[in-house]
Amino acid sequence: MNASIQFQPVVEAPYFEGQLCCPWEISQVQPYSMIRLSGEMEYPEIGLVIAQLAQYNQIKLVDDKQAIINKIIDQKSLVLPGGIQVIREENKPISPSCCCGLETWREWIDFLSTGTTPWLGHDPSPWLERQGNSIRIWSDGGIAPVRKAFHVEVSRAAFEKALRQVERDLQAFLFCIESWGQEIGISNATELFKKFDKCFSVRKPSRMR
Repeated sequence: MNASIQFQPVVEAPYFEGQLCCPWEISQVQPYSMIRLSGEMEYPEIGLVIAQLAQYNQIKLVDDKQAIINKIIDQKSLVLPGGIQVIREENKPISPSCCCGLETWREWIDFLSTGTTPWLGHDPSPWLERQGNSIRIWSDGGIAPVRKAFHVEVSRAAFEKALRQVERDLQAFLFCIESWGQEIGISNATELFKKFDKCFSVRKPSRMR
C-alpha cells in the first residue's frame, strides 16, 4: 500500500485564445491546466480563479470589475470546473476530469460512509474504491473498465488526513478571496467571501473525525 499521498483542491484554468481580457491582473497559465487553491496564492492567481468563476457561470468579463463581482454575488448558485487532485510522486497526478466540479468536493467525505464513488468526470473517468480498511483512487475506469488505468492505494486514516488538508486549503483560500477583493478595490469583498463559502461548502461542518 502506498504510504504517502497528497490531495489538493484545484480549479481548471479558463480556455481563451490569445490573451484573456480581464479588468484585474491575472496570472498567465495554459488553458485547462490545474490551479491549486491554497492560502499561499498570489493575487494574480486568485484573479485568474475569479475570472474563471465569472466566465464559467456565463458572466462576461467586462471592463467594470465591480459589475462582474456584483453579478457573481447575485447568482443563485455557482460552479467551477475542478475538484480534488491526487498527487503521488512515482505516479502521474490523478486530476478531476471533464464535468467534475469543485462544488461537489465534499462527496469525497460522503464516500467514507456510503462507499459510493463521487463523480470525478470523464475522458478519463477517475473513481474511488473501498477495499476493507484501504481506499484506491483509480486514474480511469469509472464508466467502463480500462486496461491501462493505475491506482493509488492508501489507508482510510491517510485518506481522511488528506481530505482534512483539502478542507484547510479551501478555508485559507476563502480568506484570500476577501483580501484580494479589498486589494482590487471592490466594495463588497465580504459578500464575495460569503458567496464562495456557501456555493462551495467551504466551512460546512465536517463529518470526519
